[in-house]
Amino acid sequence: MKLKISFFILSILCFSLAKSQDLPKEQLSQFSYDRKIIYENDTIKITITNPLLCPLRVYIFSKYLKEQNVIKDSISLTIKEKSNIEYKIFAKAIDVEKIRFSIDLAFGDENKKLKKSKLALPFLKSKQYLIMQEQNGDFSHNDDYSRYAVDFKMPVGEIICAADKGFVVGVVKDYQFGGNDRKWTPYANFITIYHPQSGLFTQYVHLKQEGSFVKVGDMVKRNQPIGLSGETGYVSGAHLHFNVLVPEKNKTLISTPFSFENNVDAKNLKQNMKVKK
Repeated sequence: MKLKISFFILSILCFSLAKSQDLPKEQLSQFSYDRKIIYENDTIKITITNPLLCPLRVYIFSKYLKEQNVIKDSISLTIKEKSNIEYKIFAKAIDVEKIRFSIDLAFGDENKKLKKSKLALPFLKSKQYLIMQEQNGDFSHNDDYSRYAVDFKMPVGEIICAADKGFVVGVVKDYQFGGNDRKWTPYANFITIYHPQSGLFTQYVHLKQEGSFVKVGDMVKRNQPIGLSGETGYVSGAHLHFNVLVPEKNKTLISTPFSFENNVDAKNLKQNMKVKK
């Protein structure tokens, strides 16, 4: 009898754990913004506010307006940091009820000249970690967005530091779980920092739930603690996924080669190699 009761309790626990690790019902955004669309006097007026301390690219499209020959294709705009932009479309004799806009956003100004600099390792001084996945790794570093990323194997709760000074432009912190399946890819906690002196963006991914010390709009210093490592999103074990990104024309951001200070070139970091700061 006791054996049956124990098995029943274990079954409930296992079922509860499985249910708690279902994919989240909502995909979280790393920042929010304001937009306003008004139609009057045969004119559509679109106003978009960039709340970030980095340039923001905006792509606006309406299938209906294209079918009506009001626009030819997507409208591309670049909004400077902490500012707004107003765009007007003359559209006479249209059915307002049929207008649907898709608005896509991308960090950065693709025309800004980049000035790459050597970065600090993204963890505390005197700490040492193994490389879990190198650049161009088969597990997940095999597309334009993550090709030059480096994964540092570290337990959940280790302190993550900013690789350079800059501004926090994205934070996701509320996911709890992860898994070794690509379906978990959109559900990682992470921090995005813009470095205006170089034009680069750095990302610190798979952080633990509520593991961010910073919020969007914060200014951070080089080597400043910004969060805690975790195991959220698409993972095969706890680690920090560190990526350096640049704006790409007609795309969001793409991964780019980079180097750390003290002559540590990221391309030379191989799986199971020890790295000490």
